[in-house]
Amino acid sequence: MKAIATIVLCMTWALTIQAQNTIESIRKEYQNVQERIAHMMPDEDGNYAWPPEYYDLHVIQNLPATGPHHENIRMFYGKEEQEDEENYNPYPPHYLRFTTAKYNFAARQFYEEYLYDNKGQVIFIYAITPDVDENMTLYELRMWFNGKHLLHFTAKRAEGQEAYENLGKGTYKEVYTGKTIPELYRHETDRFLQRAERFKDMFKGIDNNTYL
Repeated sequence: MKAIATIVLCMTWALTIQAQNTIESIRKEYQNVQERIAHMMPDEDGNYAWPPEYYDLHVIQNLPATGPHHENIRMFYGKEEQEDEENYNPYPPHYLRFTTAKYNFAARQFYEEYLYDNKGQVIFIYAITPDVDENMTLYELRMWFNGKHLLHFTAKRAEGQEAYENLGKGTYKEVYTGKTIPELYRHETDRFLQRAERFKDMFKGIDNNTYL
């Protein structure tokens, strides 16, 4: 049974949504990706269910006005399917599947996730950012996409100090949900869309210059 489950997970990782994306189908994709990533993380004894495969980048800079800057980026990838058995390549091309980024500017903390399909299109973005308003209030923003079409957008505002001390933790109150993005959030959502493309470029740069 365990072997069958592993095969199913591998197939799910490789396949993407072939029909129209929906919020529910994207959530299932996200869950499948998270399950595969969990298999690549060490357990309490330092053992892995699957060999880990991802790119891990840690950037350290001292920026003008804001001082020490740390950025941690992880890129998880899939392998393109091969139908030509005669010209089988043991090292097939990769495509970016999922990216996480955690970084700071001075005391402002940020966290982002980007989920892609096998055509390189971003289908889901999750972000925690203090740059929505001038009060440095933390917001959780989520965007679902079908191609370049926005399916849905939600915004939640942090309630209480715990959210500031531990990104992703604490209480967040929903302040907007809908099929459009209000002007208040436009600056940040546009930035995330730009970063989604930049991460693809970054991944290609790394992937094209590794040993294989």
